[in-house]
Amino acid sequence: MTVQREVMAVDQDSKPRLSVFSKMEKMIVAMAKADNENGIVMRAKRNLFSDQIQSFSGCDIVDWLKRQYNITDVKEACYLATNLCQYGYIYPIDFKLSSYTVKYDRSAEYRFQAPYFWPFRKDGTADSIKYAIYLQKRSLRNKQKHGLEPYEQEAFDKLLKVFADKKEFIEKQAREQVRMTKAGLYFYGHQVTSVSEAKKQRRTEKILLDLQERAFWRVHRPRPGCIQTMEEGPKRYFQPSQMAARRRKNKDTYRAEIKFLKKALEKPKPKLSKVLESYLTWNEQYQEYDPFLDQNAALPSNPWISDDTLFWEANDTLVKIPTELRVKKWAISFFNLMKDEQGSHEFEVFLSTEYSQENIRFWKEVEDMKHGPRSMIEESVNRITSEFLSNNAPREINIDSKTLETVNRNKEEMKGKPESLRYIFDPAQEHIYLLMKKDSYPRFLRSDQYINLKEMAHNQPIKKRFFGFGSGKTQIKRQTPSPKLKRRSTSSEREANSDISGDSPIHSITPMHSYSTGNLKDMDMKQTPSSSRKKFNLLKWAFPRTN
Repeated sequence: MTVQREVMAVDQDSKPRLSVFSKMEKMIVAMAKADNENGIVMRAKRNLFSDQIQSFSGCDIVDWLKRQYNITDVKEACYLATNLCQYGYIYPIDFKLSSYTVKYDRSAEYRFQAPYFWPFRKDGTADSIKYAIYLQKRSLRNKQKHGLEPYEQEAFDKLLKVFADKKEFIEKQAREQVRMTKAGLYFYGHQVTSVSEAKKQRRTEKILLDLQERAFWRVHRPRPGCIQTMEEGPKRYFQPSQMAARRRKNKDTYRAEIKFLKKALEKPKPKLSKVLESYLTWNEQYQEYDPFLDQNAALPSNPWISDDTLFWEANDTLVKIPTELRVKKWAISFFNLMKDEQGSHEFEVFLSTEYSQENIRFWKEVEDMKHGPRSMIEESVNRITSEFLSNNAPREINIDSKTLETVNRNKEEMKGKPESLRYIFDPAQEHIYLLMKKDSYPRFLRSDQYINLKEMAHNQPIKKRFFGFGSGKTQIKRQTPSPKLKRRSTSSEREANSDISGDSPIHSITPMHSYSTGNLKDMDMKQTPSSSRKKFNLLKWAFPRTN
């Protein structure tokens, strides 16, 4: 796909227009010719509306493409027609169609889109404010004909939240367009007819304008699951003119570039063989923990293959008993332990037994401050200083005087700069991190807590659910199951399970359900005489007659 030199706007900040759109526009102009020899014949047909609308079928456009461009394959012609429909040059009259795929049949009717609504037009831009006005206009009209679909209503609610300051403007514009539609004013670009002439126009033209506008927005704001052909990708923050101005170099630019290159030369550069060797070692070490490379890492079931969510539940942020692979990964490096929230929690429990819990608390507080909101930075700095670094602090950490002086000096220099205050505790945090890594972390791996945790994770029996049934929670077998009450057996089952010896478990006493007199009427009345006699004897025994 080549880029055409011609652009819709002459300034260099405008995006170039793809030449394929010019080719499709020429194709549409040739199709819409009035003569029957070269153009597509439009037929009047009564559709969902009461008026007759000129349209053509999928067979008409496919036959025209085959005849005009000497296409022998029907699929190729259908594909070309589908592209014309997806890019908004033709549109189906029936918007209940789930896709814009043109088929070689007469089931669907199509029309040519007005040139004002063609893609990459200077006046026909599809920005979010225009889309909000369009949805607001439809919500003000007849709900039966112009009601919003669920995905449109959801998009409309989001746009109202985004443009909360322009809500009145959107509503006024929508009401004005509804008024113009009722009065009979039609506008294609900048050409607007007078009111007297517009009132004489037929109702069909109103319907066609609604169809064209709806087709335009279905191309630029498609429903979920459809192809978004007009997506241009992320927008750039700098225009080409600004980038050209930045490319103009001066003395300061060259000095900064020389300084950067000198620093790059001073950096140590490892050999490529050493780098590849380290990558291979890392891959061999972590391969068994990757569910994409090793199937055993996705136990008890692989969620990328099946619909079972048990893998995500067993590897949740905080669980009662973590998985075996998760516990083993903590022993590879201290970074893996601190990166996992479950691992940092277990490590904090271990540090509390050694009366050094303030180290990990300080490390977590500094991390929360770094990634917290800007308005809470000064408050977090004062709280961390009073709790961990000041004299006689309740949780004073063990750092040397030089590190403490560096932190205090950074605090004085960065005072009044909230963004710079985020990193004033970095020297103390790095000191505490190395202290935990070299001193507490090896003892944690040798502790009874970690050994017991590995045994519990290894012996954890997780029951795999079949066919996605179950409550959605991890089902763990009980080690000491409680006795389950047996259901009331029938007379035939009691005779089959009868045993002469009294030591059989069948003769064990189990609680039986008793029926009250109010529940007896709910029992089945269509019974045999023998069962009715047994019921009568049961009532006679339960309620003896008193003289």
